[in-house]
Amino acid sequence: MKSTFRVLFFLKRDKVKKNGNMPIMARVTIDGKLAQFNTKLEVNPKNWSAKTGKVNGRGAEFTRMNEMLDSIKATLHRHYQTILERDNYVTAEKVRNVFLGKEE
Repeated sequence: MKSTFRVLFFLKRDKVKKNGNMPIMARVTIDGKLAQFNTKLEVNPKNWSAKTGKVNGRGAEFTRMNEMLDSIKATLHRHYQTILERDNYVTAEKVRNVFLGKEE
């Protein structure tokens, strides 16, 4: 059975830091069930594009942040494939826990 797998990045708007930045959260959705976690990255909301789930702007800092988000997404996809091949059943919580190192 083929499952739906999505990764979304969004800002946690209720947690504004003193410098005006907000944490970037990741949401993993598989078959309508979701699990989310903090990416440990933060950005000013004026530099965030909700449509693309990436940081807008020019410069090394913005490029580096987008590369880190792409890396997180690629790693989540890799964990999803590994779990699916191993167990033939995968959940959003399993993918999140393996990514965060809470589960083998």
